[in-house]
Amino acid sequence: MRLSDGAHFFICYRFLLEYGKGDCIEMKSNKNISGVIGAIGAVGGLITAVTPLVEKAIDNVQNKPTEKIDTKVIIPDLYRKGFPIDLEQAEELLTECGLKVSKSKLRMKEADPKYRDYEDTQVIDSNPKQGTKVKIGTTVCLRYITAEIIEESQKIFDNDIRIKQKAKEQKVAEKQEQKEHFKKSVSETMDSAKSGLGKIFKKDQKAIETEKGETIDE
Repeated sequence: MRLSDGAHFFICYRFLLEYGKGDCIEMKSNKNISGVIGAIGAVGGLITAVTPLVEKAIDNVQNKPTEKIDTKVIIPDLYRKGFPIDLEQAEELLTECGLKVSKSKLRMKEADPKYRDYEDTQVIDSNPKQGTKVKIGTTVCLRYITAEIIEESQKIFDNDIRIKQKAKEQKVAEKQEQKEHFKKSVSETMDSAKSGLGKIFKKDQKAIETEKGETIDE
């Protein structure tokens, strides 16, 4: 950057006023005139010497890079396992970080047994996620659970338990039935074998008796 001619003139004019104390026009002696002219020359030389330094200083100020300000923050923990936070607490945390908040509750169809032990208005998720670095002023959507969802989740859990219990009982009954069928099958097999042996024994006994009768007749 360079100083304009107007700036140079202003500096010289100010010097004349100071040097002649406002009486430059009415100077009467050549001595005074010579002194003023010498002073002007001196000022001109001073301006010539100082101007580059002033210009450099101005350029340095204009070209100095502005310091970068960190305008990002990390979304705090909102649903860490073992440390449940409700909606009000989460809103307070986000606001203190310079973030905006929107809310979204779970729908009934999203009920799940894993939510049965949660608390009313407990935060379960967010968008963006906790731990994410975002710009100040970013809106964070909080997902939270309600008492109705918790109740429905408990019902689903209880129903699943009943179904599993019923399936277990049915499996035990089927095993018992299979065991009884096996016993019956073994018993029938044994009875059939005994019956067969009895018939064979009777046949052999009859043959023996027949042989004895023939021997006596002789």
